[in-house]
Amino acid sequence: MRPTRSAVPLAAVAAAVALLVSGCGGGDDGDGKSGKIDGAEDAGKKSPSAESSSPGKEDAPGDFRTSDIELPDDVKLVFDWDQPSDPDKAAALDGAADYMRALMHGTVEQDPKDPVLVKHVVPLQSAQKFATTKVQLDVEKGYTVTGEERYYKSEVGDVTDQKLAEVSFCVDQSKFFSKKIKTGKVLRTEKSSSSYLYFTLVMQKPEESQQPWKARTFGAEEKAVKQCQEG
Repeated sequence: MRPTRSAVPLAAVAAAVALLVSGCGGGDDGDGKSGKIDGAEDAGKKSPSAESSSPGKEDAPGDFRTSDIELPDDVKLVFDWDQPSDPDKAAALDGAADYMRALMHGTVEQDPKDPVLVKHVVPLQSAQKFATTKVQLDVEKGYTVTGEERYYKSEVGDVTDQKLAEVSFCVDQSKFFSKKIKTGKVLRTEKSSSSYLYFTLVMQKPEESQQPWKARTFGAEEKAVKQCQEG
């Protein structure tokens, strides 16, 4: 069996969580999509985050380029995104970036209940269930992660009256691998269609302005070469 590129295939976990959340009504539709995302229909029309970007201050609130989430030196997450000028969209994108960082933090810490991860998810929603399920599977397999994972082609939807915004982006895992914790062995694979994923998050605005936007729902499509190819 070929080793997985990341510790546990994210799209496969997303599909399993979709079934868990929606019962018989969810799951894989046969082309790699993980099913309908609760809340996504209310998340407004998408607009590319690059549509009206601004460099801004490096320490500005809602800036995905900064984070207090610390990861090991051998785990590098590259967010090749443009900063939206709209403050709510910027904060939603920032929250999505920290959700991905927190997910990796949970795997590195080998803790499905990692406080860092808990801080960045809405309780009892699919983004939390996806993250905790994914980390738990890593723990059971004795895997952590190493390498570089790149996030690009981001789109951020308009914020709804329910204070939700949909964030979607591509993921390149071609330089991101599993690592056995006991032996330190890195499970390397060649770059393939499985290296590309397409994620969709519905982010929820906090009640207090100083709190982060949290991930509410999660969806993933694997082998997303067509929509994630360069150009």
